[in-house]
Amino acid sequence: MIPFDESTNEFIARNLADLGKAVIGVGFASYFFEKLPLYLRIAFVLFGVICLGVAVYIHLNRKKGVKL
Repeated sequence: MIPFDESTNEFIARNLADLGKAVIGVGFASYFFEKLPLYLRIAFVLFGVICLGVAVYIHLNRKKGVKL
C-alpha cells in the first residue's frame, strides 16, 4: 500500500467522515430516501457507516504514526 504523509491521511479521513455524515444525514432527512427499496436504504446507511469507520481507522493510525 502507498505510504501517505500525515496531512494526506488527515485530508482523506476528514473527507470520508464528511461523506459518511452527508450520506446518513441526507438519507434520513430526505423524502426521496423513503421511496427507495429497502435494500437500497440499507446499502446507503451501510455505506455511510463504512465511510465513517474507515475515516476513524485512518485517523487513529495517523495518531499512532503507523503507515498504512
